[in-house]
Formats: sequence, C-alpha cells, structure tokens
Amino acid sequence: MSRQAEDLLVRTLNDVSSLFGKERYKKALEKLDKAEKLAEKTKRTDILCRVLLQKGAIMTAMGKPEEGQDLYDKALDIFRTSDLNEPESSVLKSTLSNTFSELARHFKMTDSIENAEKCYMNEIKVYEILLEKDPEDEDSNLEIARIFKAIGDLYEYFKPEEMDPETERQYYKKILDIREKAFELLPDSETYIYGLANALRNLVDYYIIRQDYESAIQLQERVVEVMEELIDLLANWKDLKAKSNTYDKLGSLYAEIGKEELAQEQYSKALEYYEMIFDDELWPLSVKAMLASELMERGKTLLLSKKYESAKDSMDMALDFLEGVDKEELEDSTKESLDLTYVFLGEGDKEESEDSGYLSELAGIFREYAKTLSDLNRNEDAEEFTAKSEKILGKLA
Repeated sequence: MSRQAEDLLVRTLNDVSSLFGKERYKKALEKLDKAEKLAEKTKRTDILCRVLLQKGAIMTAMGKPEEGQDLYDKALDIFRTSDLNEPESSVLKSTLSNTFSELARHFKMTDSIENAEKCYMNEIKVYEILLEKDPEDEDSNLEIARIFKAIGDLYEYFKPEEMDPETERQYYKKILDIREKAFELLPDSETYIYGLANALRNLVDYYIIRQDYESAIQLQERVVEVMEELIDLLANWKDLKAKSNTYDKLGSLYAEIGKEELAQEQYSKALEYYEMIFDDELWPLSVKAMLASELMERGKTLLLSKKYESAKDSMDMALDFLEGVDKEELEDSTKESLDLTYVFLGEGDKEESEDSGYLSELAGIFREYAKTLSDLNRNEDAEEFTAKSEKILGKLA
C-alpha cells in the first residue's frame, strides 16, 4: 500500500470513529464503504476486518442486530481462514480483539449493556478460533477469562437501582454464571477466585434477607470451597482473614437452622486462620493486635447469640496472644489495639486510654465473658474477669 493510500485510510477510520460517537451513522457508513473498497484493493485484510466490525457496530446501534452480527461474522471468517503461522494472522487477531474491546467500551459509555456484551462475546470468538487451531494455546484461555471478567464487571457497573425479588435473583445469578466461567478457565488465579466468591456472596445475602437459610447455606458452602483454592496463594494476612470470615458466616447460617454442632465446627475452623496469623512472624505486631481486638468483638457477638463455647474460644485466643505481648513493642499499633492490650496487661489509665466509650464497652465484654466462664464452671477465671471489668469501670468513674 502506498503511503498516500495508508494515510487516507487512517484519516477515514478516525473520521468514522468521531461520526459513530456523534451518532451520525449514515455519514459514517458512507466513509466505511470507501474504506472497505480501498482495503480490498490494497489487500489489507486487517483494515478490512476493522471496517467490517465498525460497520457491524453501526448497524447494531441503528437497531439492526442481525445485520450487525453478519458483518462481525464476516470479519471472523476472514480470521478463521487465515494461516496461523503467518504474521498476518497475528495482526488480524490483534485488530479483531482490540476493535471489539473498543466497540464494547463505546457501547458501555452509551449505556447499551447488551450491545457491549455482544462485542465482548464476539471477542471471545477470536480466541476460540485460535483454540480450534491450537487446543494447547494457554494464552487464549487467559484472554477468554479476562473477557468474561470484563462482562461481569459490565453488569456490576450497570446494576439496576430498583429490582423486584425475582429480577434481583436473576441479576445476581447472571453475574455468578459469568464469574464461574472465568474461574473455570483460571481456577488458580486470585483475581478469579475472589470474583467468584463475591458473586456467590451476593446471592447468599439475597437469600439471607429472605430468610431462605437452606439456599444461603448451599451457596456459602460453595464460597468456602472456592476460598480454599487460596491455600497455596496466601499473599498476605488479609487472605487468611477472608477465609476465616467465610467459615464464620457459614457457622452463623447453620446456627439459624438449629444445626449447632455444624455451627461450632465452622466457628472453630474460622479461628484456625487467626491462629495462623498469630503464629507467623511474617505479620507485624500492629496487625496481630488489631485482629486480637476483632476477636474480642467476635466473642462479644457470639456471647449475645448465646454461643458460649465459641465465644470462649474466640476470647481465649485473643487473651493468649495479648498476655504475651511486650508493651514496648506496641509503638506502631493502632490506638484501639493499644487500649485493648494495655487493659489486658493491667496497665491502662486515663492518660493512655482516652476513649472512655470504648473502654466502657470492654468492661461490658469482660463482664459477659465472666458469666460465660461461670456457666462453663471456670469459676476462678470468671472471678478474674469480673475483677478486670470492675477495675476498668473504677478508672472510668
């Protein structure tokens, strides 16, 4: 192709993009017709494919989706018949993939979610063609997973403001199906593990609100299963805590239907991940002190739910950690964690613990914990925590 002809094509395609954005479809099609003839004449199949895709998008935007898909398919057929070993095939792949992505973004900006999804689904066809020719092409699976993630993100971005219950269920189910497809392609990717887990959680919460605990449990069990895929991907303590949370939630759901033994098993499993954090020198003391504070809050919640054994386990773990902490090592800890630890160490005072509301709440926790210990016939320990509660209240008086 001569430099002059190439410059003309580039200008024409730039003009088309501008006209498309302004919804001047007739004028854009006129320019694309000229570009198509020039691309055919100069045998530039990559530009021809781009022209066909832009034509297809315009026909779709004009309310002619079947004609639009015919043009998409025509470009895909050109790619399908290309020689995979030729450099031209690589150029065609990039042109098709990038153009479909570009068109999807355009439709997203114009709030046309269905047309955007259609562009993404056609982009997937590009990589399916590559897999037909080379089933061992791992890069194509990576790209397909990426596109499914983009479709899931698209639907989450356009979440309807108002939905009746069935529409809401179908909405979350659609996102779940999309996230599942990405996860199946890359089950070892943290991105797709969390994506699927979050999609499942949306449906879990949907059923919890409607007190359909059996359905919620089935899905939460799946969340636990998915999060277990992180066992070899623990990049930080937050992953461990996220896994702990999945067991806690499953435990609370079992409790809702009266399966107390199963609930206790899940609560105990949740604590294992806190213990992993406390036992690992990799994580800073400030993080551990913060988590110990959370464990006390967790224990308080379990107490109010009359889950005495689980409450005891949670609080005992926090105590075991905090009682072995050196006060001088807490300089970088959060204010709240410092208050909590000082109180446990018997060193809290008004100067160090300015948040009296927080400490008053701690006193209440200790008092409830003392009752729990008493119920478990741990009278000596119960007396100790009753004294701790009274000591804090005395300082606050």
